[in-house]
Amino acid sequence: MKNFELLLDKMETEDNDPILYYITAQNERIQINSFLGRKMQIAYTGNLYCTKCGRKSTRLFGQGFCYPCFTTAPEAEECVLHPELCRAHEGIARDMQYAREHCLIDHYLYFAATDQIKVGVTRHTQIPTRWIDQGASSAIIIARTPNRYTAGCIEVTLKKYFPDKTNWRTMLTNKINNNPDFDTAIRKLTNLLPAEWQDFLLDNQKIFRLNYPVIRYPEKVNSIDLLKTPEVSGHLSGIKGQYLIFDDGKVLNVRKHTGFEVMIEIK
Repeated sequence: MKNFELLLDKMETEDNDPILYYITAQNERIQINSFLGRKMQIAYTGNLYCTKCGRKSTRLFGQGFCYPCFTTAPEAEECVLHPELCRAHEGIARDMQYAREHCLIDHYLYFAATDQIKVGVTRHTQIPTRWIDQGASSAIIIARTPNRYTAGCIEVTLKKYFPDKTNWRTMLTNKINNNPDFDTAIRKLTNLLPAEWQDFLLDNQKIFRLNYPVIRYPEKVNSIDLLKTPEVSGHLSGIKGQYLIFDDGKVLNVRKHTGFEVMIEIK
């Protein structure tokens, strides 16, 4: 039996076959894959803490921020979700040093597949972490830009023709396309993008294949909100994206609960 207390945060990942997942509790880095097949109980203590300033809060916003940090922290700036709104290239940002390290660097546009091919944007430092967090089965880089804004503008155009969201239910029940036609999707790009963006396109990129540590996929899933159901337990049957999958179909989005203080018991 193993017991530990921690603040939930995005699970760290390591590209492997299958992918390795980690959490940190009391300064110990713990590999979650080792808990597969074992009984896991997660109990929310009722305490919430801001992941930016660390103060206790009655409510969290975005990815685990108290309201003051949500409105001031560079990690919560609107371009995090909407790259096309980035203004760092104009010298406008909540924190220009942060922007130089996160926005004014190479960004990739990519196609990723679960049940269908979707388009997305990520920093070059987030390959393949971004795809792992989305639970993609495969992905391919399609373009490289010198900043977040330009990548966002291209994505806005491509979103007219390709989805930009992952269907989490089909991803967690593994109703995926094992052979997505990336070649056909890529051939469409030259007809979809204006000439000034054509130079950002990349040719002959390799396809990344991703394999997740799952013993058995559920036929149906039931997403748990710890604010409504403060305790979840069952045998851990898999980890995919940022979700823990239990043998009875319950799933917990760990990243969504960033800043939640929990007690975890492994039997």
